[in-house]
Amino acid sequence: MSILTRIDGGIARLTLNRPDRLNALTMAMLEEIGATLRRWSTDPAVRCVVLAGAGRGFCAGHDLLDSGKEERDAPMRPDEAAAILSLHGEIPVLLRRMPKPTLACIRGPVAGSGIVMAAACDLRIASRSARFKLAFASAGRCGDPGGSYLLTQLLGAARARELFLLDEPVGAERALAIGLIAKLVEDDALDEACNALASRLANGPTSAFAAMKRNLNAAADIGFEESMAAEANANATISLLSHDAGEAAKAFLERREPRFLGR
Repeated sequence: MSILTRIDGGIARLTLNRPDRLNALTMAMLEEIGATLRRWSTDPAVRCVVLAGAGRGFCAGHDLLDSGKEERDAPMRPDEAAAILSLHGEIPVLLRRMPKPTLACIRGPVAGSGIVMAAACDLRIASRSARFKLAFASAGRCGDPGGSYLLTQLLGAARARELFLLDEPVGAERALAIGLIAKLVEDDALDEACNALASRLANGPTSAFAAMKRNLNAAADIGFEESMAAEANANATISLLSHDAGEAAKAFLERREPRFLGR
């Protein structure tokens, strides 16, 4: 199986499972990942999604040995190729818009599409063995759908241009310094750190997290006053209708930890 999935305690874990190819992506894998994320987006049993890679690497990008093309009578037209890329570009959209937190758990090499998927997640934890390289310029490509937007939002315009145009490798320490990852841990502590953070998120106020993600995503594209209005509406809805908001207030008065139910 090229991907492994598991749901336990509100945490849904998707593991890319081609360790012999550093989890490089095939067309079939992309379709399976997309279908899984669509299903998890509306599954009430899922309150946090973790994306990881099997073996010593996270994801080496697209597998250049996998064309994904069936035998055709005529070459693929540019509009057909663009349609296929748009469909596969749904994966970063799902990770970014999903109404629950998403976490990339990164060790070893990560390149191309792997970096784009990680950048689409809300949080990224990496181990010291992590090595990042966009590799689009090396492959004579301009980049995957969503990559230029996500990395510009995450790193700023200057850093994003540096990564795309110079195509130089980025080590784990520098990735932390420039904001490509949120936390850096030792290799043997990565799984424990990811599990601890995923558990914290899965036991948090899921409905509030969903509203936070909508507000944060909108803030990247709209003006200050529009953003304030969106936050006011979301806060009003959460305060009036959310079990978790009421539970947080009750727990505060009773001086105990809140027991969030994700609604």
